[in-house]
Amino acid sequence: MIKQFLVIFIFILSILNIGCAYQEKHRAKAGKVASITVENFDGYAGDGRTLKQVFTDVPQRVLAVSEPVVDDLIFLGVQDKIIGISACYSKNFAPHETEYAKFARLTYGSGYPSKEAVLGLQPDLIVSWGSLFGESALGSVEYWHNKGIHTYVMTNTVPTRATGRRKVEYIVSDLQQLAKIFRVEEKAQKKIAYLQSRIAKLRMHSKSIAEAKKPKVITLQYLYGNEYFGRTANDLTADMIELAGGISLDDNVGGRKSVEYLVELDPDMIIVIDTATTPVAGKIKALHEHKVLKKIKAVRNNKIFVVQHRAFYCGSERTVEAVENMHKYIEDNF
Repeated sequence: MIKQFLVIFIFILSILNIGCAYQEKHRAKAGKVASITVENFDGYAGDGRTLKQVFTDVPQRVLAVSEPVVDDLIFLGVQDKIIGISACYSKNFAPHETEYAKFARLTYGSGYPSKEAVLGLQPDLIVSWGSLFGESALGSVEYWHNKGIHTYVMTNTVPTRATGRRKVEYIVSDLQQLAKIFRVEEKAQKKIAYLQSRIAKLRMHSKSIAEAKKPKVITLQYLYGNEYFGRTANDLTADMIELAGGISLDDNVGGRKSVEYLVELDPDMIIVIDTATTPVAGKIKALHEHKVLKKIKAVRNNKIFVVQHRAFYCGSERTVEAVENMHKYIEDNF
């Protein structure tokens, strides 16, 4: 009898041990690690404040909004955590093409998902650009924090009153913060350092060019007959131009302006933004056919450089590649 009891007791203990081992394995897989605190922005619904969030676990269910966000997560090697993507309607970054095909799309086109759709996805982290967290979209980040869902807003997409001028270097700081959140700092260190070295090399080359030899460059996103839509001196395009070795003519007032302003500036080079809704070929054709604009230096000499919308808005590794290409263009043409 005692012998039978011992056998049963040992059997129960073995089951308990197996169960404990499974739980430990499951916890490790789920990312049970030391807690970390991250300071990040409140998006567009707030006033540019930073808020502290405590991450007790490695995020396992991530909603990634916009291609640059997806680029960053792939760059860090944590794409397996992505359970859905949204607002991804521009060209994919070529090195990541095969990865994009694997992700479930929560929305198609430029629209943002509804709160209900996001809640149904049950994410533990939403990574996005700032406008997602506006009253016309998902609302404040605090709404999600109160539901136990973390947020990360990309630095180059929050109002500039919070960050000042947008910079290519902020792409690196975002990658460092995300690496910290996903506990892949050591693994991603070399890749991030290499990206930093590429940016540093561009800064060095730009500073070595005499000001008199740098082309004067302006950004054009849309053309409406006798008006154009430009970017501002605080936008990432201005930093990209300077990093590539040019002088940005983008001023403090963005939006729609008369084409006469472009004529007055007479830039050496124009950056045309290629968007999904307004392909670049039509804008370049319109520049060459416009009775006023075809006379300005950049159009007359066909010094027009194309930048993808996703390369300048938010930013990722594709931004650095775009600046390197722009730098080569400037070296070859001026």
